[in-house]
Amino acid sequence: MQFRLGRQRWLGLVGLAGLLAYIGWMGGPYLRSVILRDAAVTSWINPTTSPVAGYVGPHLLYAGDRVGADGVIAVIADPLADRSALARAEADLDRAQVRRQALEQLVAVRESTVEARLALAKDYAEAFKHDLGLRITAAAASLSLTKQRLGLERAQAARLAQLAASGHGSRAAADAETQLVAELEKTVATLQSDFDRSTHRRSMAEEGTFLLDDGTDAAVSARSLEEARLALNQAKLDLALAHVDVELARKILSAARSGYQKALSASVAAPPGALVWSLIIAPGSAVQPGAPVANWIDCSVLMVDAPISDVELSLLPKGARADVVFEGEKKVRRGTVILTRGAAATVGRADLAAIAKGREAGVGQALIKLDAAPEDIAACPIGHAAYVDFPDIGLIDVLRARLRL
Repeated sequence: MQFRLGRQRWLGLVGLAGLLAYIGWMGGPYLRSVILRDAAVTSWINPTTSPVAGYVGPHLLYAGDRVGADGVIAVIADPLADRSALARAEADLDRAQVRRQALEQLVAVRESTVEARLALAKDYAEAFKHDLGLRITAAAASLSLTKQRLGLERAQAARLAQLAASGHGSRAAADAETQLVAELEKTVATLQSDFDRSTHRRSMAEEGTFLLDDGTDAAVSARSLEEARLALNQAKLDLALAHVDVELARKILSAARSGYQKALSASVAAPPGALVWSLIIAPGSAVQPGAPVANWIDCSVLMVDAPISDVELSLLPKGARADVVFEGEKKVRRGTVILTRGAAATVGRADLAAIAKGREAGVGQALIKLDAAPEDIAACPIGHAAYVDFPDIGLIDVLRARLRL
């Protein structure tokens, strides 16, 4: 009976030991993460590259230095930068300015030509109208006198015709007087036509059309004036285009000078106050555009990299609460889970400045965001160990998830 009881007790102890071993095996990662400070304070790592080809200058920030207000980590200088584009832009500006000056002088000459031809055209118009005025006055006087003589000759012809009809006068004298009347009538018609034509030419001259006696246009000076005005307008148009060319050349020169200055010397930048985490290129080294120069971190972005088991990871939603204690401190910081990754896809050193020392194969990852105080930003405790606890998850929750209960 005692042997049977002893055997049952031994089997119970073996079963209890097995159960405890199983519980320890299942809850070991959880207990280890709770007891040990295997998490690490971290932040995103930001690589910065060279914007141009050249050599790294001596004024360089090293790992642990803070970026100043100018935001410069290093200066890349290239004393052999190509200046040909800048030289072409300077030559184009000089050529455009010379052409503009030549066109300004041409416009001035053509303006003086237009003024001279305008004065000549006015003088010609006044002389032409004055000459026509004299001709009209003379024609009017001649026409008036001829009409008076015609009236007298008509009266004389009528008397001679009456005398010849009564037999008291010569028929030949009457016919001669009639012939004279006809010639005077022809002269009156000619004078009237000349008067009317001169009056019409004077009227047309007032409107700017100058007709000669043969009906051709006499406005040679007017046409010359119009040609000068057209040439002046063309020169002014060319001058306006030259002004545009000069302004365009200045903008191109400004862009070329800016590009040359950037090629000659350019800064490797980071936000003011950032911490230089690592220096990749030493001073004096030759670099190409896009070559990595340094890594920097923003100490105001404070996170904790916590290793957790995949079972615990399944119970941890985004936004879950986390209690964090830094190594060497007693105060508890409140954090929020912003990212979880399974063991097969953890975020590594290419993205994070520090990795938890508890990181090993088969262990998942939780990134916890903390609110950085001013003293945290000043101290920048990246890489420090930390203890992390998730108050919403306990050992019983882990065992139930493991056993799928």
